[in-house]
Amino acid sequence: MILKYISTVELNFCTSWALGWDKIKSLNSFDKYMTIFWFLGPFIYLIERDPADIWLTSISIIFLVRCIKLKDWKWTSQIWFKSAFALWVFGLFSAITGPDPLFSFQQGFVWFRFPLYVAAAQVWLARDRDIRIVMLLSMLIGMLIMCFILIAETIIEPKMRLTWPYGDKVPGSYIAKVSLPLFCVLMALAVSNKNRAGIVSGLIGFFSISVSVLTGERTNFLIRACGGMLASILWKPKFILFSTLVIVEVFAVTVVFFSRPDLNERFMKEFINHIPILNTDNTNQHWGAWRGGIQQGLLTPIKGIGPSGTRNTCKNLNSNLPSWLPGKNYCGNHPHNFYIQLFSETGIIGLFIGCIMFCSIIITCFKARLNNFECPMAATAFVVPVGLFFPIQQFGSFYAQWGNLFTWFAIAFAVSQYQGWRRENL
Repeated sequence: MILKYISTVELNFCTSWALGWDKIKSLNSFDKYMTIFWFLGPFIYLIERDPADIWLTSISIIFLVRCIKLKDWKWTSQIWFKSAFALWVFGLFSAITGPDPLFSFQQGFVWFRFPLYVAAAQVWLARDRDIRIVMLLSMLIGMLIMCFILIAETIIEPKMRLTWPYGDKVPGSYIAKVSLPLFCVLMALAVSNKNRAGIVSGLIGFFSISVSVLTGERTNFLIRACGGMLASILWKPKFILFSTLVIVEVFAVTVVFFSRPDLNERFMKEFINHIPILNTDNTNQHWGAWRGGIQQGLLTPIKGIGPSGTRNTCKNLNSNLPSWLPGKNYCGNHPHNFYIQLFSETGIIGLFIGCIMFCSIIITCFKARLNNFECPMAATAFVVPVGLFFPIQQFGSFYAQWGNLFTWFAIAFAVSQYQGWRRENL
């Protein structure tokens, strides 16, 4: 069986595949079918936004109904969930007291399904390690399918930014975010095992990181590259293997750059010129998006303008103010940074609560590392929220649907590695 080629003593895919399905068969019919439905996530995400949204939302709603029926609310004592709930409530307050209450309330209200999905994974669907490993294999298959789709697009319809299979410039988000927990595990295995499993893991990582470059999505590539490198030094690394991995991946990216000069320009000189904290000129739209959010936050510093409100208010701001803030506003759909967006749309209070939520999610995942260091899934779990919530990067909208579907899928899998909350509530 092909699983033996990536199995190690610490992460035996062959054994966990068999045990995982045996455990699923022992569940009651409802939990059994819901767990199988959960496994379909990486494949449903390959279709389009609406099917993926229906999948995640249905799991969130069913989980909530299940908790009401079973009167099971112990999991809500976790700080990450309390802060997410507080941010949601305060966001709704900002919405109803803002200039566009109906629109902002709708945007803020539906956001809460993402923390609910995280809870559903941690508390219900992914509470067993062997079942989580089965999902990891679903991620692997989904990632490989996406890679082959994008290679086909590169051959048939080459362009700077790839769009298959969605028709949007977001396939890199699938590779970088949906499969980030898997990529971290593969990199950890690649530099810790001088055996067949380490080689195969490294080759899969080498292949997928090359495809990440082809997508033309710079931020998503950096999330993946930096996250993979961090994961590789956090779990039993061997210096020779780590050095080899770095050389091979740099070589892979270099080959792509030489064969595609347009990508070389996009990822090097053009990328550096667009970094907001390094270039605040009027011509830098990336900084302009941040600037508009900062200006809006300064005008409504306590409670903000309401979720997604900057989409409508940015164009009405006087970009000559404040005079000490350089550059020119660029009014897209959002400020393109989670922290600036929270400041502008939920004020200092919302930003503070949001930071608590981000930090508590990272800490929760780090507890998984402390509790079960021998498992590479648990040992590298905290890398996922660190990468996805790292403050100095370009983000999608915090209240968006498509981008959040990618982000919170990975966060849910990472948080599910920590099951110690059960002991804390005994």
